[in-house]
Amino acid sequence: MTIFETMRPHFESLTPRQREIARLLVSGMTNLQVAGQLCISVHTIKAHRAEIMSRMQVNSFAELVNQFNRLQTTLPARTTPLHVIVVEDDEWYRDYLTDNLSERGYSSIGVVDGEGLRSAWAQKPADVVILDIELGQGKENGLALAARILSNCPCGVIMVTAKGAQDERLEGLSIGVDAYFSKPVNIDELSITLTNLGRRLR
Repeated sequence: MTIFETMRPHFESLTPRQREIARLLVSGMTNLQVAGQLCISVHTIKAHRAEIMSRMQVNSFAELVNQFNRLQTTLPARTTPLHVIVVEDDEWYRDYLTDNLSERGYSSIGVVDGEGLRSAWAQKPADVVILDIELGQGKENGLALAARILSNCPCGVIMVTAKGAQDERLEGLSIGVDAYFSKPVNIDELSITLTNLGRRLR
């Protein structure tokens, strides 16, 4: 059995957030530095670190660094495009995002709210979900949807908002959101973020 075949099941058991934390720690950042970058507590980082080591079945941080780096070099390239579901109640902006993502080679579909997300997911689960925070009066907001997605699915989640409120940003990051964009979204920056997520999710 190859190194890749041995380690991949352990790697795939990590959540996207745990993979991001592992990547940052393995790069040489301290618990405090990672906590500051991700806007979460050092205690949370330490808890994730212990869980990462348990899932990767290593006994020391040095062993984690060695296995993680070896795994990153043996992972095969993704052969299918990332499937992205955009949840946005503004029709023009929903089409703007999905059209631009499709032009850049992503498989993308747009829906208006949480109900649309459930229907689209039943047809084809997403690799990444892009969520607008405000989804219309009486609708479940993007943060609530993000929390449900992250508690049940090993996918990436990106938040988008017109307000850019710091408290909303911190709340999103605290529940495990991978990235946060304020409108108007820079499509090139979004594409780079999706590419990086794709490497972690493969």
